[in-house]
Amino acid sequence: MTKPLILVVDDEPDMANLIAKNIRETERYETVIAHNGLEAFEILDKNKRFLGLAENKIKCIILDLKMPEMDGLQFIRKLRRDEAWFKLMPVIVLTAYEDEEKWMVTTHPAVGLAAAYLKKPFNKQELIDTVDRVFQEEIGHMIDETREKKYKKLEELKKEKKQERN
Repeated sequence: MTKPLILVVDDEPDMANLIAKNIRETERYETVIAHNGLEAFEILDKNKRFLGLAENKIKCIILDLKMPEMDGLQFIRKLRRDEAWFKLMPVIVLTAYEDEEKWMVTTHPAVGLAAAYLKKPFNKQELIDTVDRVFQEEIGHMIDETREKKYKKLEELKKEKKQERN
């Protein structure tokens, strides 16, 4: 049985290699690396099966947001908008950004639909657990969990602003 192939997209070679190494060490997955969104689309194209009529060999994407040429936000928008087979491709955002707007865009059900949003520096076990959950088909639950956290955080921010005004 072939191992699921995961595409790691990060512009920093050391970080991309570390992420890929941590995932491969589980011996459950294989990895391939791209250093920006354009390169990632080239790799996705190379891994099409039956001229793109069948499922792609790549089963999950781990995506950084800040990259040259085509950043993670541009990549995920294009992936969801233009690529028919990739509309539901699991994407795990792994970034140093803790930006509410980027979080909302990447996890929004109509735009990014990210399965998870993890922060760098990452916890190896959290990353592996998240990847495992993607392959255990818990994606819908993960998205709901992310959305729940997001809205909880937004409610907390609203309360804080209200308290500051009083």
